[in-house]
Amino acid sequence: MGSKSEAVGMFSLDGEYVEFAHSVLLEGPVEEWLCDVERAMRWTLKELLRNCRLALKKMLTKRDKWVKEWAGQMVITASQIQWTTDVTKCLANCKERGDKKFLKVMKKKQVSLLNKYSEAIRGSLTKIMRLKIVALVTVEIHARDVIEKLYKTSLMDVTSFEWLSQLRLYWDKDLDDCVIRQTNTQFPYGYEYLGNSGRLVITPLTDRCYITLTTALHLHRGGSPKGPAGTGKTETVKDLGKALGMYVIVVNCSEGLDYKSMGRMYSGLAQFNRINIEVLSVVAQQILSILSALAANMTSFIFEGHKIKLVWSCGIFITMNPGYAGRTELPDNLKSMFRPISMVVPDSTLIAEIILFGEGFSNCKLLAKKVYTLYSLAVQQLSKQDHYDFGLRALTSLLRYAGKKRRVHPDITDEEILLMAMKDMNIAKLASVDVPLFNGIVQDLFPGIESPVIDYGKLKEAIELELKAMGLQVTPFTITKVIQLYETKNSRHSTMIVGTTGSGKTVTWRTLQASMAALCRSGDAAYNLVREFPLNPKAVSLGELYGEYDLSTGEWTDGILSSVMRAACADEKPDEKWILFDGPVDTLWIESMNSVMDDNKVLTLINGERISMPEQVSLLFEVENLAVASPATVSRCGMVYTDYSDLGWKPYVHSWIEKCPKGEAETLQRMFDKFVDKMLTFKKENCAELVPIPEYSGVVSLCRLFSALATPENGVNPADGENYTTVVEMYFIFSMIWSVCAAVDEEGRKKIDSYLREMEGSFPNKDTVYEYFVDPKRKNWASFEDKLPKMWRYPSNAPFYKIIVPTVDTVRYNYLVNALVAHQNPVLLVGPVGTGKTSIAQSVLQSLDNTKWAVLTVNMSAQTTSNNVQNIIESRVEKRTKGVYVPVGGKSMITFMDDLNMPAKDAFGSQPPLELLRLWIDYGFWYDREKQTIKYVKDMFLMAAMGPPGGGRTVISGRLQSRFNLVNMTFPTEAQIRRIFGTMLNQKLQNFEEAVKPLGNVATEATVELYHAVVQKFLPTPAKIHYLFNLRDISKPRVYEDLVDLAALKLEMERALDEYNQTPGVVQMQLVLFRDAIEHSERRLPPLPLPGASTAPPLPLTEPHVAEQASPPPSQTGETEARRPGQRWNPASWPLDL
Repeated sequence: MGSKSEAVGMFSLDGEYVEFAHSVLLEGPVEEWLCDVERAMRWTLKELLRNCRLALKKMLTKRDKWVKEWAGQMVITASQIQWTTDVTKCLANCKERGDKKFLKVMKKKQVSLLNKYSEAIRGSLTKIMRLKIVALVTVEIHARDVIEKLYKTSLMDVTSFEWLSQLRLYWDKDLDDCVIRQTNTQFPYGYEYLGNSGRLVITPLTDRCYITLTTALHLHRGGSPKGPAGTGKTETVKDLGKALGMYVIVVNCSEGLDYKSMGRMYSGLAQFNRINIEVLSVVAQQILSILSALAANMTSFIFEGHKIKLVWSCGIFITMNPGYAGRTELPDNLKSMFRPISMVVPDSTLIAEIILFGEGFSNCKLLAKKVYTLYSLAVQQLSKQDHYDFGLRALTSLLRYAGKKRRVHPDITDEEILLMAMKDMNIAKLASVDVPLFNGIVQDLFPGIESPVIDYGKLKEAIELELKAMGLQVTPFTITKVIQLYETKNSRHSTMIVGTTGSGKTVTWRTLQASMAALCRSGDAAYNLVREFPLNPKAVSLGELYGEYDLSTGEWTDGILSSVMRAACADEKPDEKWILFDGPVDTLWIESMNSVMDDNKVLTLINGERISMPEQVSLLFEVENLAVASPATVSRCGMVYTDYSDLGWKPYVHSWIEKCPKGEAETLQRMFDKFVDKMLTFKKENCAELVPIPEYSGVVSLCRLFSALATPENGVNPADGENYTTVVEMYFIFSMIWSVCAAVDEEGRKKIDSYLREMEGSFPNKDTVYEYFVDPKRKNWASFEDKLPKMWRYPSNAPFYKIIVPTVDTVRYNYLVNALVAHQNPVLLVGPVGTGKTSIAQSVLQSLDNTKWAVLTVNMSAQTTSNNVQNIIESRVEKRTKGVYVPVGGKSMITFMDDLNMPAKDAFGSQPPLELLRLWIDYGFWYDREKQTIKYVKDMFLMAAMGPPGGGRTVISGRLQSRFNLVNMTFPTEAQIRRIFGTMLNQKLQNFEEAVKPLGNVATEATVELYHAVVQKFLPTPAKIHYLFNLRDISKPRVYEDLVDLAALKLEMERALDEYNQTPGVVQMQLVLFRDAIEHSERRLPPLPLPGASTAPPLPLTEPHVAEQASPPPSQTGETEARRPGQRWNPASWPLDL
């Protein structure tokens, strides 16, 4: 390199280097020297191809040596030119002699050539050399098949269609250039440097597709391969590009694209689908202008108002999946410009055979048949699961994995290697019910062959050590899953861990991460450190995830995923980077990741940016199910399925007991064995739950509640020998009642009560087991009623809505919630409307020490977005250090989410505000939506309340629910309802006369009876859906609360009347207070006669103009009545209590 910058050569992504024929000075404007570099590339490749072809002619018998000396792209092109020449000569000889044996001889030569390459593949090769030979073999096998086909059909003419329909490369001496011909089309070779990116297995379907696409290009039209996921549409277009020496740009289209973004992309090639129909019709006009310019052989043309250069080789192809969620049908004006081709069933057996040959296996035909049979039978016989895919993508990745294993274990036979690969690549994703079936199929395919056992010595030891270090149990299930994840990640760069909550998904990847880091630190070069980049794609909008244009200003805002991915991909350290998507997968956002998850490994953004994913970056998804993912997504990912039934809740309990004090461990283990399984089974079979608790969540809640209650302050004292075990047992039973059995309804509580009393006889006979708690002083069961204050009175100045009458329910739930909140366990209160969930929560929060705790209440509704929740919480925190935020004033903050299940679900059933909360609960942070940086929120704790699903309230995700301790607040009993309203009414009547005082209980009885009668008689029907009654209907303030400020009432009513009078089309009214009306009448009428006096009739109020007179002086008291102008006062309608 001189003092000036010069370009002397180019590297491909796989590391191959090609030196330029002459160096390029990098001076002047960047667009000029970039064009110089491009010209140098084409010139260099043309010279290389010319020399490579000449070298091949001299070394026809020593091809294995010749391959090593030239760039991969030139090797394939030169050997294709040589093959075309050989076949043309051979066909001419056959025609001349009338004998087809020349074809047979040529086939033999081709076979011996392939065998040479196959031997080379089996040997030890460098990475670039292996890529080069495998790609060459793929093309040469197709050449062998074509010769065989010509021989079998006895074709001996160069003009026969069977030969003309092949993609043939010639060196045209007149042009001194390479040209490609197929049917009646001809194209010059493009000389764009593509490196060793592998070649596609060419099947008859590929050939047919090529014919359509080359004809479309020749006629200056686009091509449009259509078909289901994993049939090779995009790959075929890319491979045609490689054959023509053209670089194919794959653009993965998403709905954020508009026609301006599309216009920017037409400086290359595109693939699209999933764009809004309005955009597509404009896109059709853009494509038409390009194709028309090509047809007119123009070198430049006007596009979107700018004059741009037109490259003759420009072609536009679209690949389409059949319609499903998130896909748009193409408009007719666009369809007409693309030649359609249907790609439905690829020839899997042939593809398998060629890949196996390229990976160095022998007896490929038989092995390919076995692989194909395995996948066909798996589709037919295994259960139907959303995450199963046994298509072409799964098959090819299995074979590539088998090739990898074959090179690592050269001493094992081909059949054993394939058997091992089949198990490694499939068992990981199978549900436990399908494993025996799958093993049966494999045994039938490989009778008498034992699967070799791979020794994961170091890795397995590291996994066991890490599990122990995390305080977890070393179970065979966990170790198997971690190893399966390791193997799956080695074979696919996109992996999904699928399973219900509590099945060990997070533990699996965290353990693998820690084990790999530990092995790397111990000096093992085969492992690297791992950094994870977690995000929940559903916690933000699509624009915030991928980036979007501001529609008004046209300004680009970066997205969280694009920002995270750019940072991860730019880091060139050998550390592995896992971009972790911990959240629901649906077609709305995942389809935009298609080009990242397949072999392209490129994220295409709508602003035209392309982020390439290097070797050390991979994608990991942690997801509950794939019910709303498309087949295109499932087929692109490796799957590890964690089946809860294989793990269960016992490992969690063992780990928890290990952390408990020694004296408690034995008692707790005995109690778990005695009660929990029986209780879970009984509850499942006999009880209904308002919000179902999965068994794992119930057991975790039990452990949390026990830890919160079983403290020395509550009487659990190891020194107290005789009572210690008894108290631990009692707290265990209490915790079990309020965790595993906490969500059952009233009827269920009665059943659990009788079942538990059969097993445990220490409860008093009165009431149910739900009415008792452990008395720390007396060390026995005490009723919550004992905690009720005697002779309780509400403060006379308290507003009605703030009065909470203590009952067994309030005391009980306060006790539970206080214990959990004190130990910072998130609590979720559920119960029907009007059972006092919010009141209980508020009373607990108000009882906290306000010097240490701040309280934030967030009322959720159907319109709440994740952005609202984030903004509300961020308004109450302040920055402590970079990226770390804490509540204002150095306090801890409890955030109470009321109506947690109200936020509306999107089209695919996820609730973004709740996904945001789960991201924070699991990882302690969320993302700044404007700067895309991480914001940790510390010292915050959650508490929530929600009603049962139905009527706008939804079922929340099991993954979020499992983070909370759930307490079901049942409807108060009749005795409690009487106590609540009786207490308030009796206290109110204390100041009345003796005769009135006893009426309190009577009125309460009557009200409650009336309430029950109304609930039973007035049932909701489709015509009267609002007939839903709850305790709030009895406790409406207007029934019990006095109106005290009549002046304020008068002002309010005058305001309301003004508003009414200004409404168009209503008859105007004037407000007259009752006392004013009386005083006015007194002035107009004689006094009413006293009893016994003469009864002369009163003068009637006859003058109609009275009503129009000005209002009398306003009064400070009295009831109100509205009357219309001209209306008379009728004393007969006055109330009797005058």
